[in-house]
Amino acid sequence: MPETKAKARARAKKLGFPLSNVVKGKKGYYLAPRGIKKSSSKKAYSSCRDSGMSKTRCSKIVWSIEKKKKRKKSAKKK
Repeated sequence: MPETKAKARARAKKLGFPLSNVVKGKKGYYLAPRGIKKSSSKKAYSSCRDSGMSKTRCSKIVWSIEKKKKRKKSAKKK
């Protein structure tokens, strides 16, 4: 459920999440899962939540994006 920016930031502080995990969507602000570092993954999470999908389904999608980005980065180093 979307929140206001102030409520999302307060909830992030209460849960110990970094404030960078507060992501703006079209309908409001969301708290992205802990451990998500790529901005593209955070944007994907907010658009997924805006579309009405559940938190768990959006988290699975975002983690798959995050893993693909890590694989591409490690392949470039080799």
